[in-house]
Amino acid sequence: MGMPYSKGGQRTFAAACAEVSCADFSAVASLWINGGYSFTLTVMTASTQASLPHVHRWTYTAGANEVSIVLPDGCVDLVVLSCDRTGREVFHTTDWDFAPRLVKLNAGTCLTGYRLRPGTTLDLAEFEPADHDVSNLEAEIEANTRHDQEVSEIIEALCLSGNSVRCLARQQGVSERTLQRRFKDLSLPSPAFWRQLGRARRAVQALPCRVPLAEIAAHYGYSDQAHMTREFVRWFGWTPAQLRRNPAAIADLAQPGLGNWSGEISLEIAGLT
Repeated sequence: MGMPYSKGGQRTFAAACAEVSCADFSAVASLWINGGYSFTLTVMTASTQASLPHVHRWTYTAGANEVSIVLPDGCVDLVVLSCDRTGREVFHTTDWDFAPRLVKLNAGTCLTGYRLRPGTTLDLAEFEPADHDVSNLEAEIEANTRHDQEVSEIIEALCLSGNSVRCLARQQGVSERTLQRRFKDLSLPSPAFWRQLGRARRAVQALPCRVPLAEIAAHYGYSDQAHMTREFVRWFGWTPAQLRRNPAAIADLAQPGLGNWSGEISLEIAGLT
């Protein structure tokens, strides 16, 4: 995992990627909370994931003071913070991240998070701690999410290699500006955000493959390796070479989110030779 490419091999990109599975990643994820709360989030195992189509649930208890880096995932979360000492429960929602950020959490804080599908939003005003049992919150969130199915399909399409905003707007029978306005009316980041972040998150998952970085860049539609490097630094704060040596960060980016909501690592190797 994360091994640099060896020029001595003649394997194709597809063959190299086929050897990489979800089991190769020891996952650690991070998340930032508005209002001054922040924390490190461990891997979302099957026992902590929601089965609902628009929500993934996770839980975490901080055993010590923690500092971490949160990487953009294209999702917002509803987070319930509880403290055994005070017995209080506090609700927060996160926002979309456009760059990595440093976060911290004090020891002893218990967290239950509900990560929303990319493009899905939620009005926190609908959820008051005094009126909602946390055990029932998952279904309530699912029932009260703001989700535009057509826009969600556009977001998924924007994550695929070769799809441009202009091309998808044309397929929708509208201008690029009209499509951008539709996202804005839904209080969503622009189509370019979803395309660029989705491509970068997917490209990260090819890094453990024993192929040159230039080949990965070409496969995911970057103009060259330098272009991919600039985008990685912009979104994640690391170059592709640095990330290739950082399995924890790769695992973080493999968590359910933009381009990977199902939780399965998609390397898009079909049809490659």
